[in-house]
Amino acid sequence: MAHSQDTRDRVRQLFVEGLPLNGAAVSCGVSYDTARDWKRAAKVKGDDWDTARMAYKISDAGIDALNQQLVEDFARQVITTTRELEESKIPAADKAQLLAQLADAYAKFSKAFARVNPQFSGLSVALDTLKTIADHLRLKDPAALKALQPHFEEVGATLGKRYG
Repeated sequence: MAHSQDTRDRVRQLFVEGLPLNGAAVSCGVSYDTARDWKRAAKVKGDDWDTARMAYKISDAGIDALNQQLVEDFARQVITTTRELEESKIPAADKAQLLAQLADAYAKFSKAFARVNPQFSGLSVALDTLKTIADHLRLKDPAALKALQPHFEEVGATLGKRYG
């Protein structure tokens, strides 16, 4: 099905304004694959949506807000991935392993980000502690990790409020 230029422009606008590409696609009634193809084709023509998104964030709110947005974007991706894992049909042990890897990636991101923005160092320590707990439970008590899994999003939000 062919989509209008207005639809393409709206997908781009929503993405540039901060919506994930899949969210922008759904909002405009197009498939993620179609939106991804539009984004890729635009880049070939010199319209890099990612660059436009970063410029929008910087011009809209300044560098501090951009730093905050980077952390929020990464956290949103972690939450989305966690939800997808909850709904997946993979074995519990594999889910636990993937959650531990996800917690590790989040802790590493936070730690690296804290180096350039000390405001987030407390958050980094808190998330590293959460990762340590997840790793311990993965090895010692996978059932406990599975029980903790639905609370990760809420705990992450609490940590973000406390340290972010």
